[in-house]
Amino acid sequence: MKRIYHILLLGLVLFISCEEKPAIDEVKFVKVYAELISAPDSISVDSTKYFEYKKKIFSDFNLTEKDYEQTIEFYNKDPKRWEDFFNRVVKHIEAIDDSSKTSL
Repeated sequence: MKRIYHILLLGLVLFISCEEKPAIDEVKFVKVYAELISAPDSISVDSTKYFEYKKKIFSDFNLTEKDYEQTIEFYNKDPKRWEDFFNRVVKHIEAIDDSSKTSL
């Protein structure tokens, strides 16, 4: 009987640990995404400069391009995730804007 209990417990642990998670946690992903979409206009129209800017952002947040792409794929599997995510990005950008206005 103990053996069955251990097998069931192990199965439950494996099932829970296999739950799909994004490569980048959402808090960090919000910050990275906000940085990438707020690239200066002079950078965003030049693909070479944008690529370098993107590499710098990934380096600053200790991420890889693969981490970023896997996280994008994770969010692409459920449009509701994107909606919630974009709401968080907007709030993050608004908070940055508000803090920069109060510091002036």
